[in-house]
Amino acid sequence: MNTTVWMAVAAIGAAVWLWLPPDVTARVNPSAGVKWPAWAKPVPGAMPSSRRWLIASGLTAAIVVYAWGLSWLVVLAAPFVVVGLWLGLGRLEPRRIQEERQAALHDLPNALDCVQACVRAGQPLRNAIEIVRDTVHSAVSSRLATVINAVSVGMSDAEAWGTLKDDPVMGAVARDLARSAEWGTAVTEVLAGHSVELRRRGRSVRLTKARSVGVQTVLPLGLCYLPAFILLGVVPVLVGGVATLL
Repeated sequence: MNTTVWMAVAAIGAAVWLWLPPDVTARVNPSAGVKWPAWAKPVPGAMPSSRRWLIASGLTAAIVVYAWGLSWLVVLAAPFVVVGLWLGLGRLEPRRIQEERQAALHDLPNALDCVQACVRAGQPLRNAIEIVRDTVHSAVSSRLATVINAVSVGMSDAEAWGTLKDDPVMGAVARDLARSAEWGTAVTEVLAGHSVELRRRGRSVRLTKARSVGVQTVLPLGLCYLPAFILLGVVPVLVGGVATLL
């Protein structure tokens, strides 16, 4: 029985290696080389797939060893547990990643304006990106560095921007800039259009949050006023009624 248990554990551990090797773009941007189906696509800030496989396999192996005495059928359920844990870990996103993404969305319009100014001054797009990356230290710098690294290893501008096509912050901008680089169209209009759209969207989000404050404060304010209402409105009536009866 011990041999069977360890064979099951080994089989579960082998699931760590059951993913397709990424293409060359994954060396520049690890999330760009993996094409997930819709049901398995992780959230933007989730752990890498290999780490999720490792954690899911380890937890499942521990469950199999612990629950082996209850029923040997736990071995049959192990693959489903591995996949379920792997999918569940893909839905977890650290708060630090969320805050970094919000900061990048806030800084992106200014960064695009700086890139646009450099391009209008006569700089090629790749040089403008490098200048902005080195001078504007913001949450967008790491994403601009991804494009610069892709160009430095021999990718074309279109391929370099394609590494960010699925990025939650610069995905739309990267796709349009990749098409502009491939077709040879002007990029200043693309940069200006996205800058205006991002600012408009940011104002809309802030306005929605401001309007929701009133709704969110109803319950806390009600709980604060409830004791005063009971003491000043209900208790005197009850005391008066009891006094009348006595």
